Amino acid sequence: MTRGVVHTLYRALFMLAIVFTSAPAMVRAQVNRGDNIFLASSINNSQPYVGQEILLTYTLYFKEVAPKISNETAPMLKGVWAKETAPERYIQSKQTSIQGEPFRCAVVKQFRLVPLQNGKITVSGYSILCNLPQQQGAHGEQATTDTRVRITAHDEVFSARALPEPVPEGFSGAVGTFQLELSADKQNLKTGEPLSLTLVLSGTGSLLTLKLPDLHLPDNFRQNPPEVTTAITTNSVPTTGSITAKITAWPQSGGNYQIPELRMVAFNPDNRQFTTLLSKPLSITVAPAAQKTTTTARVSPLSTVPEKNTTISLLLIVVTIAVLFLVIRAAILLAKKRETSTIKVPADSDTSAANLKQQLFVSLEKAGIKSPGGLTRMELKNALQNIGLSDEAQSALPAVLDSLDRILYSPTEKKEGRTPDSIISKVSTLLQTLEAKAVS
Repeated sequence: MTRGVVHTLYRALFMLAIVFTSAPAMVRAQVNRGDNIFLASSINNSQPYVGQEILLTYTLYFKEVAPKISNETAPMLKGVWAKETAPERYIQSKQTSIQGEPFRCAVVKQFRLVPLQNGKITVSGYSILCNLPQQQGAHGEQATTDTRVRITAHDEVFSARALPEPVPEGFSGAVGTFQLELSADKQNLKTGEPLSLTLVLSGTGSLLTLKLPDLHLPDNFRQNPPEVTTAITTNSVPTTGSITAKITAWPQSGGNYQIPELRMVAFNPDNRQFTTLLSKPLSITVAPAAQKTTTTARVSPLSTVPEKNTTISLLLIVVTIAVLFLVIRAAILLAKKRETSTIKVPADSDTSAANLKQQLFVSLEKAGIKSPGGLTRMELKNALQNIGLSDEAQSALPAVLDSLDRILYSPTEKKEGRTPDSIISKVSTLLQTLEAKAVS
């Protein structure tokens, strides 16, 4: 492979894109006269507390043309939690002066560190392999090939301080300044309806290593595990942003409930004091599920035939009543026969929407789906796929549940006395399918 091809590959893969600016800089490093390139390390806090975030920076100093970095060796990071900061797309260089000599400097690597133990901690071993550009001869020809040089940064030593004693109970690694907030998407709902709770911790400090407090709900609230997301301001030092935990819960019975305030202990390194963060308590009112109403028709007694009627009139009335009774009975039997041929009513004679929905949940649990009433539609869809339910049943079940919910939670005061036959038929078919799946 020719030198020109090698040179092009190195430039494409590893070239430092230098954006020239002018700004003074200070560096703590041992530099010898005649050095044209060296690597320095620095840390923004040499005496952090245990759990406090600090920033470790490696800076490359050079003269003339920027070198090409072709390889690097990671530093040894013991006794600390470490996360590399997002690298810049273009590495900027700045003008500076070292012992009166002009240099340019560029930050090549940064780490966020959090000491996990008190005492002296040493970070060492970071090095880079550089290719110095070719030098041209007197008449413009290439006199020499690139020079490869490995440069190692000096060890960085800092002392981690133990937190002041006594450390309060409930401290979970929060070092910095923070605010804690708990909110709910609603405070009045019905039994079985989803309740979304949001816990937000925002501020500056060890957001990447702390632990959020646990949210304890009343015993009859079913809940999903929290979904936690972190939003961090890019390249903020120290880390600034927020952590959000969202919990979905379903109250299983009516009543007035109190979700107590959440407590979290944080240590402020500026004033060297512990503080207790408190969220506001929440009051939740849960209305009972809609009750099935039944009405009993009162049958008025038949008027007695006046004794004045003749025997023929009495006979005609009796015959008429008997004929009407037979016609009505025949119509009822015919209607029941038609209903039986198309609808198989569930074993439980109560065909209210609430009871039908409960029967579906019981059958789903028997088929292998745990707590179906607390699942989202997407979670329910995945669970139906996992137990191998047919595509037709997977499509029909959510639609039937939606129809039952519309009956249960209709905003109008007038509700249907009984569930429509079409829905009862679909529920019956689904129950048979789920029963077969449970048996298999």
